[in-house]
Amino acid sequence: MRKLILTLVVIQLLCFSAVAADFLTGARGGGMGFSYFVLADDPSGVLYNPSSLGYLGGWQTQLMYNNQNDYNYKPWKENPYLGQFAVTYYRFGLGGFAFNALQSGSFSRLTGISTINHAVFSYGRQFAPGWSAGASQKYLTETMFGERSAVDFDLGLTFRSRHGIIAAVAAENISRSRLSPDYLGIAEYLPRRERLGLGYVHNAGEWQAAFLLAGQLEESGILQKYTTALFNFGTEWWFVPYSRFSVGARTGYTFGKGLDNDVRSGYSGFAAGISFNYKIGFDDLRLDYALKTYPYETNDGSIPLDHFVAVTFGWGGVPSYSAYEDEYEEEAPAAVYQPPAEPEIFNPPPGSKIKPPVIDKDTDFRSRRYQRFDVDMDVSDISSMDFKRIVFYLRPQRILRTNSWKLYVFRAKVKNWSEKEIGRWALKVIEGKGLPPINVVWDGISRDGTLLPAGNYYYILTAEDMEGQYFATKWHKFKLE
Repeated sequence: MRKLILTLVVIQLLCFSAVAADFLTGARGGGMGFSYFVLADDPSGVLYNPSSLGYLGGWQTQLMYNNQNDYNYKPWKENPYLGQFAVTYYRFGLGGFAFNALQSGSFSRLTGISTINHAVFSYGRQFAPGWSAGASQKYLTETMFGERSAVDFDLGLTFRSRHGIIAAVAAENISRSRLSPDYLGIAEYLPRRERLGLGYVHNAGEWQAAFLLAGQLEESGILQKYTTALFNFGTEWWFVPYSRFSVGARTGYTFGKGLDNDVRSGYSGFAAGISFNYKIGFDDLRLDYALKTYPYETNDGSIPLDHFVAVTFGWGGVPSYSAYEDEYEEEAPAAVYQPPAEPEIFNPPPGSKIKPPVIDKDTDFRSRRYQRFDVDMDVSDISSMDFKRIVFYLRPQRILRTNSWKLYVFRAKVKNWSEKEIGRWALKVIEGKGLPPINVVWDGISRDGTLLPAGNYYYILTAEDMEGQYFATKWHKFKLE
């Protein structure tokens, strides 16, 4: 009888141990459900699917706080929490790297919730057009039920087509590691999860949307192993994604069977979230909020909620859905360029479907392959009668081992940077091999052979280094007399 009572007490306690806390989530995923692993395009998404690192550009850092409900399991008041810090870095030709540190526990002095610490190192890269693979190494430590720890790893594989179709498969805690040492003779293992999902993304310019559907199998349990299945539908929408200020909204619904105190129970819950993104130069500052319902019934019939708040800073706060189509698109040849019929270059003829580029302070490099580099640049206009020379003085603030460079001249800043937009609006492209020279000379004649009139113009310098990484300067303005 004593052994039975002890076992029952252990089971009650272990419902708040590492098995319950191991489902790692973030504010964006919390607002959709686990189908988010199909996208997984921010630092917390790496915990769902490490192969997403193959599509991230530049770098990002993220802080997240999850105010969890107490699930009404205990007779006393609990105050559980989950906190996260993450950083990702992508280098073209090498792949993406990520580090996530998480802690879950309770602020209550009298608590049945153990303190869990996670350290997760991840790597992912594209190995073929559209295909990316990744892996995560995880280390977990737990206090309260003795000092216990476990090491495990995750794998992920994702395919993104040019037509907006996405497919992904991921496995979490592949070895289903055992927490060591045992607590009171009870062996406890991390839950193993396998996920399969499909998605479709669409970019309509002023808005973009993602539709995701996924299924998950979980192997978990304390006294014996149970297998449960869940299904999740999630959707995410972004409005004015190429503007300085953008708004995102998401929702999701999960249903199926889950494990509740070692008993398979019906699982049904919804989630929702909202995001606000503000562009700061080449980077973004994004605030995410999400809530989700905990699916199991409470003693008083209430619907407990989890609340998530996350702040992310770095390259690519708004997912660039269009990049899935453009990433492997070949550059438009210069011969395709057709100058507008009207003398005023950025006033297309009446009834034309061609829209002029947006004059905006910042450019959105949609392919996300570009990194920022600073160059001090000046322009001198040397004119005398029909003789005109414009000299661009280039002084890089750091040395790049570039094998090619291009200097573009525009009448206005091109907001949505892509090969199509460049081919349509660039008045002049001056390019060369190796390092950019100190002086670049231009005769003021556009690509169609006409002498450009006096007025204000803009130019930008891009370069590619020996490893295939792309760089771009900020916009510079100059005046033709």
